Amino acid sequence: MSRFKNRRTVVPQGEEDMYRQELQRTLEAWQHAENHFREATDQDLIDQATYDLLSAKSRYAYLLKQVRNRGLSL
Repeated sequence: MSRFKNRRTVVPQGEEDMYRQELQRTLEAWQHAENHFREATDQDLIDQATYDLLSAKSRYAYLLKQVRNRGLSL
């Protein structure tokens, strides 16, 4: 028997909902940043849009990693 058989941890009630909501908000921010990036024309706005896009993408990846590490099923 593998010692890693059951990696699901005990999750406080409501944590799955919290992660689900955070993922949804972050996905919306990512989509908004993509739209802003496509419409930006000034170099300063392009730089700011790039930062926002990378930030949202990184946050989304972080949240997905947390969900996996906690063994949550969303």
